[in-house]
Amino acid sequence: MKTALKTFGLLCIVTLFVACDQSDESTSNKITGEIVSMIPDVSEVTGTVEDGSSEEAAEPVDLSDSILTISYETVDADGKSETVTLYEETFTGSFEYEPEILEPTEVKISLQVSEDTDPMEITTLIGTGHDVSVALIDYPSPRPDQFVLAGTSSQVMDSENKFVFSGDLGFFEENLADDTIVLMYTQIFDDSGNSQWQDWGPVLVQNNSFLIEGVVEEPSVATVTIRGDSYYRSLSLVLEPEGTFEISKLGSQTEELAATSGSGYHAMLIESWQQSEEYVELVDAWASELALSRNPPEPPNLAEGDTTKQSEQEESETTNEEAADVEDDAEDTTESDIDATQLVDSVEPAEGCEDAIADDPQQPVPISPIQRDTPKYLALQQQAREIRTKTLRTIVEESDDSLAQYLAMSLGPYADDAERLAGWQSLVEKFDKEFVANRITPQIDFINWAAIARANGAALIPGQRVPEFTLANATDEDLTLYDLLGEKDLVLIDFWASWCGPCIADFPELKKLYAAYEDEDFEIVGVSIDSKKEDWIEGLEDHKLPWTNLGELKDWEGPVATSYGVMGIPMGYLVDSEGCIYKKHVRPAALKEFLVNRYGMDESLVEPEPEIEDTQGVSG
Repeated sequence: MKTALKTFGLLCIVTLFVACDQSDESTSNKITGEIVSMIPDVSEVTGTVEDGSSEEAAEPVDLSDSILTISYETVDADGKSETVTLYEETFTGSFEYEPEILEPTEVKISLQVSEDTDPMEITTLIGTGHDVSVALIDYPSPRPDQFVLAGTSSQVMDSENKFVFSGDLGFFEENLADDTIVLMYTQIFDDSGNSQWQDWGPVLVQNNSFLIEGVVEEPSVATVTIRGDSYYRSLSLVLEPEGTFEISKLGSQTEELAATSGSGYHAMLIESWQQSEEYVELVDAWASELALSRNPPEPPNLAEGDTTKQSEQEESETTNEEAADVEDDAEDTTESDIDATQLVDSVEPAEGCEDAIADDPQQPVPISPIQRDTPKYLALQQQAREIRTKTLRTIVEESDDSLAQYLAMSLGPYADDAERLAGWQSLVEKFDKEFVANRITPQIDFINWAAIARANGAALIPGQRVPEFTLANATDEDLTLYDLLGEKDLVLIDFWASWCGPCIADFPELKKLYAAYEDEDFEIVGVSIDSKKEDWIEGLEDHKLPWTNLGELKDWEGPVATSYGVMGIPMGYLVDSEGCIYKKHVRPAALKEFLVNRYGMDESLVEPEPEIEDTQGVSG
């Protein structure tokens, strides 16, 4: 459903947005809203599944008890903050409201679907020359609904240092999902050198178009993500004050998108290579090969008895399957995984850990020669990337513009740690001490940390022992890993964080496994790498994790996470009472298979005990 509430977006994406500049005398304050349903039609869902049961369609969101509130903060004569409510009504799926405020004002639009749910909130500006539209995207359970701006996102109180980013995504045609949203984010620094992430959006695409206005104080590398139902794209741009950027199709394909400005650092650092004829041709070529590998042509009909052609056909089909496997492996395999694979046959198991090797029927094996064959689309893609890296490296190594060199390094022209380290170190003498301390030294420190973490992770393979550590639980009681291990048969050490979506998605299945095998002396020890204790505690309360939970709370670079080589989460190690590693990178599916093989009960997994509201405390 692509329902357009207003045509403001189309008017704003023309003639350099003159009509949308907030310096115009006429301003607009209208606030409208709609619901975007991603619930499939009943005819598409209702049916019979393999076990003979009936599969029922998801129900749309119930808005009968919903409350939509629009408010803003002001200060009274005594200097006290006061909330002024402009609008508060039941949200029926659409609304329209026009406040009397004319000057730019920051407002909060809050939607509480029911008394049992937390309100979803949007902070935006009114009186900037744009109408404001919001949308509730209704997803089938268990995916949470989203409450987002629609069409336009403006966070500009005045025109100084303003940038504009827009686009018409009509070139996606039928592939543009109803829930397609655009989000932009970058790292900014305050006067004290402290960094934080600034984001603009998310904004729902309306009539194929979107418009984002924001303020940026200095040139900075930003990332734009465009995602919808089963769809994701990202691109980089160099934001600048007074910059105007527009998303565009690159060549004849849509696997890679571009942003154009025609001037400034963006043109120098990105358009210079991305808009070149050679690069566009290579992108078109690898995108075509990728599409071919995903949907190979039907083989011709073979004459009966033509075994030679049949053999060639089977070989071709096998090669396509192997190429797909290589693609999947390339996406899922880290450098430490490859290192671990190479170490399996050359490193002796730790004393007492021989059973860990013998009990793992799926030990990694060295990469075979056929797996080293690179699909054609990957080879073409690599050629295209070399054009990008060559241009950025030339700027880093030869430019007289130190800011251009810094921005080029921020775009990641080097894959090798030694080259990255040398690149950042070459900039130390070109900036003042404060700039170096805040922006360059952290990059150097990260590279050095990553090298240590990667080496640690590569050494922790099945048959070796995990490092000892002591961390506090939610009640500040220190617990030591090997004391916990000694009481159990198997333990999953699960590194996670409250902000990690894939980690949270694993919890329901982990709860089932924990409940099913707790009596078999199976335990889970969750280790949070959150940076703030309150975020960790809130995560424990939200997800009601029944197992042992410990918090390092030092982000990625905590000593425990580093010693375990944690460079991505969720990250799980399955170990025995002696700390011997049986499996690493364990996710629920692989864990279930292992536990079933070890303990049986393949058809007796039980659901977790019903959760009783307000009676279950935080796990420790």
